[in-house]
Amino acid sequence: MMEHKVALLRTREYWQAIEQCKMDFVYNNIDPLSNVAIRREVAESWMRSKQNGVKLDTDHLKYKMTYRQITDIKEKNKLLIEFAEPIIQKFIESDAASPNRSLELYDIHGIFISGTHVKLTDDKIESLIWNEKTTGTTAHDLAILHKKPYQLIGPENYLMIIKNTVCTSAPIINEEGVVLGTLDYVQILGENPWDEYAFEKYSQSMAWVCSMVMAIEEQIKIHKRNVSLREINEKLRKTSEALRITLDFFDEGVITTDAEGIISRVNKEGCKMLKAERSFLEGRNIAEFLQRGSVIPDCLAEKRSVDYIEENIHVNDEVQPYLLSIRPVLKPETTELDFAILRLDYADKINALVAARSGAVAKFRFEDIIGHSESVVRAKKMAQRFAESQENILLLGESGTDKEIFAQAIHNQLYPNRPFITLNCAAMPRNLIESELFGYESGVLTGAEKNGRPGKIELANGGTLFLDEIGEMPYEIQAAIMRVLNDKMVMRLGGKQYRHVQFRLITATSHDLTELAKKKAFREDFYFLLSVLYIEIPPLRERMDDIPLLADYFIEQYTTRMGFKVPRMTQAARMKLLEYDWPGNVRQLENAMIYAVNLAEDQVIDIHHLPKEVLQMKDNEGYWPKSTQSKENTQAAHFSIKDSEKDVILHALDSAGNNIAAAAKLLGVNKTTLYRKLKKHAIQYQQK
Repeated sequence: MMEHKVALLRTREYWQAIEQCKMDFVYNNIDPLSNVAIRREVAESWMRSKQNGVKLDTDHLKYKMTYRQITDIKEKNKLLIEFAEPIIQKFIESDAASPNRSLELYDIHGIFISGTHVKLTDDKIESLIWNEKTTGTTAHDLAILHKKPYQLIGPENYLMIIKNTVCTSAPIINEEGVVLGTLDYVQILGENPWDEYAFEKYSQSMAWVCSMVMAIEEQIKIHKRNVSLREINEKLRKTSEALRITLDFFDEGVITTDAEGIISRVNKEGCKMLKAERSFLEGRNIAEFLQRGSVIPDCLAEKRSVDYIEENIHVNDEVQPYLLSIRPVLKPETTELDFAILRLDYADKINALVAARSGAVAKFRFEDIIGHSESVVRAKKMAQRFAESQENILLLGESGTDKEIFAQAIHNQLYPNRPFITLNCAAMPRNLIESELFGYESGVLTGAEKNGRPGKIELANGGTLFLDEIGEMPYEIQAAIMRVLNDKMVMRLGGKQYRHVQFRLITATSHDLTELAKKKAFREDFYFLLSVLYIEIPPLRERMDDIPLLADYFIEQYTTRMGFKVPRMTQAARMKLLEYDWPGNVRQLENAMIYAVNLAEDQVIDIHHLPKEVLQMKDNEGYWPKSTQSKENTQAAHFSIKDSEKDVILHALDSAGNNIAAAAKLLGVNKTTLYRKLKKHAIQYQQK
């Protein structure tokens, strides 16, 4: 294909075809883009040239600069001219120079700023303006526009005066990608530019011009770096001074050491933490302030970064706990340690690191608690009132009733930006609960972290500690927690000093703590301490009105997370959900919806998509009480399930004085189920 095009270039017909295409466009408005012989960029430039009012016979000499104008232009392009002129001079002195060939330098506006013009006329030319607005399509205009080299042959140029001229232009681009100008090699080929001899004269010029431009660009880069070296050094000096002053504003200690641990710089806060002057600290080894067994020397030797390790540091005659972070900086040419930066934090600032170290995040608020049933609304109102108090709060409720969501909402109302630390007492082995709660010093526990670890109580300082399933807390540890709550002090296992702590305790249980206390499985005084304020979280069977709302919420949440479409649930499936007593409460309902979504067909959830435990429920289970003969339900004792369903409902209504809520309670069902049964049997009643 390329050989074919080269052959075309050597034919008179090809050159004449280009010229004819331009004539047809200029005088007959024939779209040049429809001609496959014309490059698209050239055709588009012709169109812009014509739109700008440029004619084929436009006098290019009328677009000249005044002496003052060209002086200003050259001053602005002083650097470009400085590095292009040696190359232009070599061209002038070479055999390549002739009246019909020239090397020219143009600025970004197409203004001639250096070089030698070819002899287009006998007039002396000071400086001309060649661009699409003045003289139409030119190679350097295209090179500037598209940021790449161009070569225009004969009639591709817009003006008739240069129809037998070949111009090769390459853009000069700086390191920021900005075009500074172009270098152009212009050749007048005579009356037969298509013959083989003429073609050979310009066929290699593209590579030649590009190589000269590369040389100019490199010289500009070197010059710019050399000229700016003093500026860079001055900037480094100012930056160093600004950094020193900036570090002094930090409320954290920042220490710089060399590879051996010798301190080279300490900011003002670092001096304050170590209680020493900068002149005393700089030049000393950091190891002098560390206890035996510190990991800092190993980190420096191993060029290892660490974050927030706790170190005991000698400050005068005392030992103070600090959090240290280390960042080694390597020499760029090797892997050797150049220097290291140590950051010191006071231990009581650990709260800011709680989320990263414990993974506990309180994300739920009261508006996230779904439900409008009376029991849920009552529990939310109590929780909102208690949230403003500093007292301990006990959450009572069956497993799966979202007690932790209530705990998070309580925390976020008062302490939204403080730590929220959780511990599930039932999920933690008994022999580990103590170390999890109180933490431990280094060397105390076999196989534990080498440098010790803060406990949940310590991490909760300033925020909330949530102990779930508190009924599973080992009896012997309960007294230790009571002591912490009373004294506001905690000591790590193996430690020798107490640490002050201030936090709010929220506990939760699915057990009857009073019964556990009677069996000596739970301390009675601990129960009284925990239950200063308590909230009962209702089970799902007592808030059946919320089931459709919760089901839709769980479906939408799961499908959004998985990228599924939200399926529709049939009315039959919804009724099945209402008939089930949900022993696993909200958590079980959520799992059931996930199961149903994954089985749904044609974007519909029907009865057979529900879990088997919901489907296998007996027809009378869920709305006939199992405890109709209990002491709590003596009024309904005579309502035997052997009686007809309608009679049982009528007796219940009569006993409850036609009060739907009371009748539903007697029958052990929710109001929604009772309303459905009333409609089924066409029972008329007057609500009281």
